[in-house]
Amino acid sequence: MEQTLVITEKPSVAQNIAKVLGAYKRHDGYLSGNGWVISWCVGHLVELAEPEAYDSTYKKWAREDLPILPSKWKYNVSTATKKQFTVIKKLMAKDDISDLVCATDAGREGELIFRLVYYLCGCKKPFSRLWISSMEDAAIRDGFKNLRPGSEYDRLFEAALCRERADWIVGINATRLFSVLYGKTLHVGRVLSPTLAMAVVREAEIAAFVQESFYTVGLTLPGMKATIKRLKGKEVALHLANECADSTATVTKYVCKEKSEKPPALYDLTTLQRDANRQLGYTAQQTLDYAQVLYEKKIITYPRTDSRYLTDDMEEMVPGLASMAARIAGLYDDEDDEFDEEDDSISRLIDSSKVSDHHAIIPTMSAGEEELSALPSGEREILQLIAVRLAEAVAGPCRYEEVKAEFECSGMPFASKGKTILEEGWKAIEKEENEARQRRSRSKRGNSNNNHPGISEKESEVSAPLPLMEIGDRFPVKSADVKEGKTKPKPHYTEDTLLSAMERAGAEDMPDDAERKGIGTPATRAGVIERLVTRGFLSRAGNGKTKYLIPTEKGTALITVLPEQLQSPSMTADWEEKLLAIERGEYSPEEFMDGIAAMITDLVETYEPAKDSSVILPAGRESLGKCPACGADVVEYPKSYSCTNRQCKFALWKENRYFESIGKQMDEKTARQLLKNGNIRLKHCYSRRKDKYFDTTVSMALDPDGKVQFRMGKGEK
Repeated sequence: MEQTLVITEKPSVAQNIAKVLGAYKRHDGYLSGNGWVISWCVGHLVELAEPEAYDSTYKKWAREDLPILPSKWKYNVSTATKKQFTVIKKLMAKDDISDLVCATDAGREGELIFRLVYYLCGCKKPFSRLWISSMEDAAIRDGFKNLRPGSEYDRLFEAALCRERADWIVGINATRLFSVLYGKTLHVGRVLSPTLAMAVVREAEIAAFVQESFYTVGLTLPGMKATIKRLKGKEVALHLANECADSTATVTKYVCKEKSEKPPALYDLTTLQRDANRQLGYTAQQTLDYAQVLYEKKIITYPRTDSRYLTDDMEEMVPGLASMAARIAGLYDDEDDEFDEEDDSISRLIDSSKVSDHHAIIPTMSAGEEELSALPSGEREILQLIAVRLAEAVAGPCRYEEVKAEFECSGMPFASKGKTILEEGWKAIEKEENEARQRRSRSKRGNSNNNHPGISEKESEVSAPLPLMEIGDRFPVKSADVKEGKTKPKPHYTEDTLLSAMERAGAEDMPDDAERKGIGTPATRAGVIERLVTRGFLSRAGNGKTKYLIPTEKGTALITVLPEQLQSPSMTADWEEKLLAIERGEYSPEEFMDGIAAMITDLVETYEPAKDSSVILPAGRESLGKCPACGADVVEYPKSYSCTNRQCKFALWKENRYFESIGKQMDEKTARQLLKNGNIRLKHCYSRRKDKYFDTTVSMALDPDGKVQFRMGKGEK
């Protein structure tokens, strides 16, 4: 009997699909039944080979060996994933497997994961593509009824391949070039470096900022306050206040307008990450991790999307989804209540022309059947955000009356503004959720005095209405006061604001009709920020939930010596646009790769080390701590944190299987902590077996042969 082999990206997705297809029989590395065989990739099974795989001379980093530009690309299967790769290879070769289905995540990276395994296994059997935005049973069934020929996604694969290889060329060559020239491991990347540059420039602006005083004169009038702002001299302000006291203010302008504020658009991944960082204190990576788990549990739709709209064919299901979302958000006391949406509220969300690979993130109908209290707190809070946003999006606009009045007093102009809410609309939902979030936050802390970081001063202000008046009316000045203010520098970046900056970077150089602007993609930006932190270029600072991303000395030094072409947002944004053009068949992959090769070749041949580089980046490697085996210094090398004693074999490898198995990396901070204390407390670890997040303590010890062994705190997993 012939069977179809389905390849997914993760075991949990394979199990969901197997349940729908009736493939219940379990094997080592796959499931089968009902004519289907379902296996999984566990992320990237196949990776680009290191330079030394092309030539052994590349083991030593040297400028004269650059640029490294493979004519024929080589791939490796990592030791950690070799077993699963072997399972898939054997399944692909079986005589009773007639065809395949690519069921990896529906996007550029998912396509790359499947195709690399397919080609490295030497498989030539036909394959189809499953393209779905939800893991609900109905969506899976519908997806399998509408499988597309794999060839329709060839251009998506070409773009993914170009992205991967361009990153390799830039990363390998630029990292080796700058590391050799400056005697330190300096990681460089097409998105990594521009992102770091934005943070370094922001800190330079803050450091160079010179604070200045300014003064505001406020007049207390019957039923209102009028002010004149930004007076530079204190004496000028005091003189004006004295002149205005006990005088009158004459109305010179009075404008009353009815306005409305539309509900916010639905979430794409970046806006979800920004809100989760600002309101909940989650990092971008944590938000993506929680959203991915919710997707695999069939609770929300596909999270790695850059669209904030739904497709035309979804219009009929939105009212039911909105009512369900409102119940999840706790906006109803009675489940029989219906969500009351405006006539045009749903149509605002629908626009297929603004949906690229996937529509906006929304809860699925399965979410309404979920026992929310059983979800881990992180998943529950992310689901709450998504549900509230859908409820807001289908609500009516907030209608208000805004009044602006201008006055003349002692020959100077004063202004006043008032606002009267006519209909709260979606703002009522926002207000209710903000208050509920504050209550939850206070309950967690047991402290009612702290304000929640997600509630801004502006949001909590109540703008009182102004009394009726006409031009020429005169109001007695009851009192006049002077207040001193200080100019403020731009704030440090948080993940919220850095994500926004990445999304907007280089946008002014993009065509107006570009589908995606900025540097990186919604799916990769979180990883970029995490790599900058783990590699010691950025550090997280701050108390409570608001964490700032501050460049380290190492990060600042790297940007100081890096040429403009490698830290320019407009250039990397241009690369992203070209990759999208490849997906659309409007640009040649060969032309793209030729451009990358030419740029790197020119960099290697023409770059001159920065003047005073010994001051910017002092020679020698910084000691991270003492070797637990022999007591010598441990320093950073390209692939490890190792002992400087050549007879000692102690090393903490950056590609660390133990740490990767719990979703962590061996970075500089981790290495320092292990060398200092012999253990480290890790938060937000991930157990694939139990499919949950946990906190734990990992201890380091040496076995009799001097090899490093790691052990988790007893009973913590």
